[in-house]
Amino acid sequence: MRIGIVGAENSHTIAIAKTLNLEKAVPGFEVTHVWGETTESAAKAAEAGGIPRIVDDPKDMIGAIEGAVVDHRHAKYHLPAVRPLVEAGIPVFVDKPFCMELSEGIEFVRFARQRGVPVTSYSVLPLQKSVHEFGEAMGKLGNLRSFVTAGPADIDSEYGGIFFYGIHQVDLMLSLVAACPVSVSTTRQGESGVATIAFDSGAFGVLHCLKDWSGGFLATAYGDSGVHHSPMSFDENAYLEGIRTFCRMFETRKEPFSPSAYLRPVAVLTSMQKSFDTGRPVEVEEVEI
Repeated sequence: MRIGIVGAENSHTIAIAKTLNLEKAVPGFEVTHVWGETTESAAKAAEAGGIPRIVDDPKDMIGAIEGAVVDHRHAKYHLPAVRPLVEAGIPVFVDKPFCMELSEGIEFVRFARQRGVPVTSYSVLPLQKSVHEFGEAMGKLGNLRSFVTAGPADIDSEYGGIFFYGIHQVDLMLSLVAACPVSVSTTRQGESGVATIAFDSGAFGVLHCLKDWSGGFLATAYGDSGVHHSPMSFDENAYLEGIRTFCRMFETRKEPFSPSAYLRPVAVLTSMQKSFDTGRPVEVEEVEI
């Protein structure tokens, strides 16, 4: 199955192409086309990932691929790039975060459903073996009281502020906490900050967003029956399970996650950014599809 990638400035493009084209880790799938934000980024991705064709316009892939990956560093470019592909009936994996505006994301999901075209989006962090094991340990803690994470983030990133890297912690938290986020309050200290999420279950989520942090991602869960702490280590190939997941969707045309799984993080990140910018608590908008 032939896959095209839209966007080449993100390191994920090369990682996906290497996994499929050079390592052949998912038999039957290959990246055959790439479009880059610049000529240089496209050429670099094509050479490093063994991608045979560079296109001048993403629309040039239509008719030559069976699945697409949209992989911009800034999420504001994601859905405009995805729309013509979905109009052509091509299933698409959108690198996280799905979008910058919840209303835009909801409208797009409805648009894709009307055309019967599968679309998905996720961070690969929740797909790691370490996160699965953490979830199993959480299940033994009884009623969850608080879930705490720490990891690298840039509240003022030119690629969408907290959206750019904060998505990893938010996606991790929402994948493990079986409750709906209600509101977010934040505190900044220089270029780093802490966000506290109130869930409708009565639990709290606390995210430490640390600028230039090199210690990876960590999580701690506090339950009525105990506590569990662990670094969220990545698999040997951190991208492999994520690649397998979207390849299955391309082949079966069945979405691996409900839209709320990738739209709710957008709602939370929007509230986080507003709170960091204003210093005030911000309610999290409900996701209604």
